[in-house]
This record gives sequence, structure tokens and C-alpha cells, in this order.
Amino acid sequence: MIELNLDLSYLSRYYELSTQRINKYSEEDPDRLITLETMVGAVTLDRDELRALLLHPNKVARILQLAKPKNRYMILKHLNEDDLAKLLPYLSSEQLSWGLQYFTSEKLEMLINKLPTEQVATLVFQHFGIMDVLNLMHEDKMDNFLKNEKLERKDIMKYFEQMDTDQFRQIMMKQFGASMEKKGKEDYLNILNMMDPDKFTEFLTKFERKDKMQLIAGVISINPEYVLLLENEDLSRPFMLMDKDKILKTMPVLDPEFLVPMIEELPAELMQVVATQIEPDIFAELIVQEFPDLLMEMLTL
Repeated sequence: MIELNLDLSYLSRYYELSTQRINKYSEEDPDRLITLETMVGAVTLDRDELRALLLHPNKVARILQLAKPKNRYMILKHLNEDDLAKLLPYLSSEQLSWGLQYFTSEKLEMLINKLPTEQVATLVFQHFGIMDVLNLMHEDKMDNFLKNEKLERKDIMKYFEQMDTDQFRQIMMKQFGASMEKKGKEDYLNILNMMDPDKFTEFLTKFERKDKMQLIAGVISINPEYVLLLENEDLSRPFMLMDKDKILKTMPVLDPEFLVPMIEELPAELMQVVATQIEPDIFAELIVQEFPDLLMEMLTL
């Protein structure tokens, strides 16, 4: 039995409760009756009539005063984790993100890194650029990116084609010596085009760190989908170094479908708190559709 602040005046008007009707009830089969005990009083009603009334969401919202968060919470406390999960998709991204405050920073980082890479990128690039990501990335991870078979050589060549000639010359001289000094950009491009795939990859991974960062940033600029070749842990590193409050303020950019699985990892007691934010009218429709028996059970002595 839960103690809700029911709208008894609405029930009275709906049932036209009077001394005569109450006396009429007293003559009937007691099993047909239901007594609603509330924090402000009690009322005896016909069970079948009440069950019919509870099939109408707008009337349920009015009787149970679901506009009051406390009343919604008192009902949600009777739902298990599976039932609560049915309600979470009806919360907005902002409402779901609010619930992430209950996770530690370490757990939040783990949940973010479990997201699809494009969603991690959505979060990170709200605050940072690709150079911020690369600045914190270990060089072996950069090499793994450059060795990835999905990285197309034609896009890398586009990067070299638009590179400043003096910068291109410095790179070629570092790897092939002084003989490159007198050559021009077309010579350099021809040399690279003639390289077999293994030699070409070796050439890329021998870049100095700064040049390597600019190379990776450049090819991602040419084809933004290449950012998906980065590992989530590397991509999210600058984002996770922010204060937790700033991280939480960014999370609503994600769609609810990505936030719901995170909230489902909370204990049931905290899922109930998060779900309490649900809109009263939506909540009324859901409990009528999904939990009609629970309504009667909660209201019955």
C-alpha cells in the first residue's frame, strides 16, 4: 500500500459520493469494494468501477496527482529494473543526462568509451579539435592509424598535393637526404607514387611527431570518416580530462538511445529517481497500458 495524496474531491465528483451511496455500498458484497487510504483520508468505492476509471490516463493523472514528483516517485518505487527500463526511452536527453551524475568519473569514462566511435567524436568535438586529441595520443597509436588498411592512399596523396613545398622538402630531406633539396613538389609526388605499399607506410610512420600529427589531422580533414579509425580511449582522452560537471553538461548532445543503456546500469533505487522526471501525462498512459494491475494492487488495502 502506498500513501499518495489522491484528489478525493475529483473522486467524489466522479462517483457522486454521498451518505446514501456509501450506505448503498454497505449492503453489497464486501469483495466488490475497495477502500483507498491516503495521507488525507479514506474513501470506499466499487472495485470494478474504479478499475474502469483507471483505464483513462487523463483521469489517472488527475486522481493520483501525477503532476507531483513525489507521487510519481512513490509509484516508481514499486517497479523493478525491467519495468523501469520501459519508462526510460520516454525521457529526454537532458533528463537522462541528469542521471549520469550518480556515476563516478571512472565509471562515466568507461560508459563513454563503450559508445559507438561516432558518438564519442560528437562529444569530444564540442570542445576540442583533432590536434588536441593527437597531442595526447601515444605515437604507436598514431602509427596504428597510418597502418590501417581502411586508410586510402589516394587521400594521403591529396594531403601531400596541398602541402606547402618547403615543408614537403624538409620531410623528404629528413628521410632521403640532401639529394632531395634541389627537387620540386612534382618530383616528391612521383617518388611517393612509385613506392610499394609497405615502403609507403614505412615512410609515413617515420615522420617526426609534429609532422605525423599534421599528416593525420590533414587526412581526417580530407575525409572526416577517418576519425572513426581512432580508438575511443584515445579520442575521448581530452574530453575526460575536463571537470565532471562540464562533461555532464555536454552529454545531452547524445540521442536518448545512447543514454538509456547508461542509466540502466544504475541501481534500481537511482533509476527510480531518474525516471521520476517523466512527464505526468506520459506516465499516466504508460501505467494504464503496462501496469493496470499494479495500480489496483497499490490502491487496495
